[in-house]
Amino acid sequence: MKEYVHRYEKLANKSVKFLLFIKKTSIPKITDLPDKIMCNLNEEIETEGILELLVEIKITEEGKRQLNNEQMLKLMPQGMLKKYVAVPDLIHGVHISFLTSDRIWVNDGRSLILTDLKDNNLHHLFDLSELYGVHTVNSAGELIYVDKDWNINKLSADNTTKSTLIKRTERWEPWCICHSSSTEDLLDMMRFDYDNASISLSDVKCIRYNSTVQSIQTIQYHETGKQLYHEPVYITENHNGDIIVSDTEKGVVFTDREGKYSFTYTGPPEGLSLFMPCGICVDAFLNILICGRLDQTIQMINKNGLLLSILPTKQDGMVQPLGLGYDEKSHLVWMGSGKTNRLCVYRYIERLIILHRAQGRL
Repeated sequence: MKEYVHRYEKLANKSVKFLLFIKKTSIPKITDLPDKIMCNLNEEIETEGILELLVEIKITEEGKRQLNNEQMLKLMPQGMLKKYVAVPDLIHGVHISFLTSDRIWVNDGRSLILTDLKDNNLHHLFDLSELYGVHTVNSAGELIYVDKDWNINKLSADNTTKSTLIKRTERWEPWCICHSSSTEDLLDMMRFDYDNASISLSDVKCIRYNSTVQSIQTIQYHETGKQLYHEPVYITENHNGDIIVSDTEKGVVFTDREGKYSFTYTGPPEGLSLFMPCGICVDAFLNILICGRLDQTIQMINKNGLLLSILPTKQDGMVQPLGLGYDEKSHLVWMGSGKTNRLCVYRYIERLIILHRAQGRL
């Protein structure tokens, strides 16, 4: 529309060129309008829902004109609680993996539940490991999880077929996993079982598997020869390739794409003395969100470890924040609690839709 207005104003005082412009101009046709856009005006309309539908509209071209939609994201001055979602049969929310914006996998240490967030549980798994960040979803919509026998399994997208991706060998036990959307690799934090010997004797390493489940990288030691990890509970990969591990003993440990140690985040520099990191996730700005289990906050830091903001979850009635999940489509962050089956949904990113041409912005 900006393009048409600009050309209209430019030619309005030139009669012949203006008439030729009007005659030749053809407005782009909008196709593939989602059926959901048709709504009952008597019903309550949620602005964010309409916004998501508009993003899905495809705009075709005529002649040389081509319009595409794009989202412009902006951090809000302050995050806000958007809503609560209760999941039936869930005791508490330990870890969250997104299948779609309205279908998530969430576990409570007892079972793993696929829910549609509308009081409907679509699938249950009961052979899940009792640890924390033990499931993830790949780009094909398949669930990958650690079972009670320390094997890493894959469940088909239709939830009908289960297969073993990585079988436990020797005494290395997978403690938390994540899928890389950029490389299709699987990251696996593993701890060696010393038959219940002192925890200080444990060896912990990060293994990267490619899409054919071949081990292609091992991260275990600092340049000084010391162990990087001690008690890993969650792992994620940032969009710049950084590998981020939430370790309840050491803090949040960062290594780069090659596995070289970068730094460890151990909480805010002042004001919060209790810091036990649990659930972690990354957003579209490469920021990292961290659940502080003891101080009951969600802390947001940038890729260099600088604290940007704190969401005090306790005032929102959420006790003991545990699991986190970031929806890349809606840009909402979901938090699970260690004390309730309610998931807490926060908005801290604003979305604006802009239009641009294939060759140059409007």
